Amino acid sequence: MKHLIALLVAAIAVVATATASIPVHLDPTGEAPQIGELEAISLAVAAEWPRDVAPQDGWQPILFNGVFEVYVDNNDIGKNLAAKPGVPYHLSPEKTSPMLCIATDKDKVDILSVDTWFCKMQLETIVVGYIPSSSIEAESIVTSLPAAAVPQTSATPTATAITELVGRLDKTGLLGRNRTGLPYKLIGPTGKTLAFIDASDVPERIQIDEFLTREVRISGFLKQSENGSDVILTAKSIKKLF
Repeated sequence: MKHLIALLVAAIAVVATATASIPVHLDPTGEAPQIGELEAISLAVAAEWPRDVAPQDGWQPILFNGVFEVYVDNNDIGKNLAAKPGVPYHLSPEKTSPMLCIATDKDKVDILSVDTWFCKMQLETIVVGYIPSSSIEAESIVTSLPAAAVPQTSATPTATAITELVGRLDKTGLLGRNRTGLPYKLIGPTGKTLAFIDASDVPERIQIDEFLTREVRISGFLKQSENGSDVILTAKSIKKLF
């Protein structure tokens, strides 16, 4: 999956008012399959355009963390009952169907069913998706996205932007902590994990545990975990939302 995901460079700023659900597409065109939706633009994490995708006017690439139903050819299932690294995850049980992403040995998958030709799986991962620029309030994207988020030919960003995320601070479960080594995570309004929180740069005077189970606003820098399956926010500040 890593070769599909550009380096994290920015995030859309949190807006105060709720917005309608925003469709997330597999490719930057309205005819492409919809792979999910965002409840608000504040949940969109901007990404650079992948090197193999030509930038399209009217579309913004984002990093989309979701749970997907995918299909793998039975011949591509290994002895560990997982997809062999490097094989495609399809969106329907046909070899010609659109590909969501490429399998890795770090994927979090569960088998849902098996037929004669394909295995249906539930995959939790991060992919590059695309949202219509018309979904983004002009004043939000202009003030939120730095120059590094403008389409570039290089995969190396020219700057790192401060990201601000809002959610409920919670303790990381055993599996998440073993995977990331981090004790805290930020939960979004749908109950999904927005990011794992690295609080090592938060000033010592701030007692992180005082914010547990509360709605907070965290500012910092986004990055991917080493295995590419999780989003980590290196926090610089944390404040109660209410």
